[in-house]
Amino acid sequence: MLVIDKNTEKQLLQELKNCWENFPTHRCLHLKFSQVEHEKEEWFDDFVEVLRGYFEDQAAQLYRCHDGDVFVLTRTMTRKSADDFLAHLSPILSPASPITIGQGLAALFEIGVDWSKLRTLCEKKIENIKLEQTQKQAQAKKKEELSKASREETLKTINEDLVSSLPKRRLQRDKPEIMVVEDDLFSQKLVNNALKGKYSTSMTGDGQGAIMSYVNKAPDVLFLDIGLPDINGHEVLEKLFKLDPDAYVVMFSGNGDKENIMRAVELGAKGFVGKPFTQEKLLQYIQKSPFIQEKQNRENTHGNLVH
Repeated sequence: MLVIDKNTEKQLLQELKNCWENFPTHRCLHLKFSQVEHEKEEWFDDFVEVLRGYFEDQAAQLYRCHDGDVFVLTRTMTRKSADDFLAHLSPILSPASPITIGQGLAALFEIGVDWSKLRTLCEKKIENIKLEQTQKQAQAKKKEELSKASREETLKTINEDLVSSLPKRRLQRDKPEIMVVEDDLFSQKLVNNALKGKYSTSMTGDGQGAIMSYVNKAPDVLFLDIGLPDINGHEVLEKLFKLDPDAYVVMFSGNGDKENIMRAVELGAKGFVGKPFTQEKLLQYIQKSPFIQEKQNRENTHGNLVH
């Protein structure tokens, strides 16, 4: 038995059309499981097992729709055999609501006779999927707009004195400060292991937190991931340079395509590290930071004066 559960509605419509043209006596059992409260999470696996054990038609096709409904296409199925099967199935899936043909939860069609009804059913389900996708896109867009408005309001709360003192605080600090904006825990661990014992390192996993932390810490180097959960890394980059035009930022990304690299560089990034990255690559970019070099020169000068 063939089980189809991806792009189901379109495949079902195509197969029903094929049966209507070539095998009009084939039957289609429609089970409205979208209207049934299942007592078990694994109800579909139980259903398939019962179906395979009850019918001998190895060529039968089972379609699991987006909304939970199930269609079974088979060469022969009578009203009696369908009711017998459903009587056997009901206690397993829905003891409180027996499923029977003609009771609203199940219908048996002869494809040649009922083609127009079946086509309408499929087309409606396809249309519902499109509508649901449109609604999800609209909701996602609205959520992003609200999130963006919230971020803008949060940025307005940043202490102006902290922003204006960024260069001075960074210059006066003797020890280098490395900041990493990365939401992937594995990548965070790689960076920590690479820099452990060498530099003071702080981590944050989202763009909004990155901006707030940057203003507080005034880091000498910022490693910034492009793919963040709340704000795109390029957007974070733009906002940071408005706050600190001298920021030394190096981008992280698992998507090392030319377009991402060029855009990051155009916005002011000093480099681009593709994932997975190496300790050597991280240290190379850290050593290129003018703020790190300034601290090292100052330390060397102080050391020479002491001696």
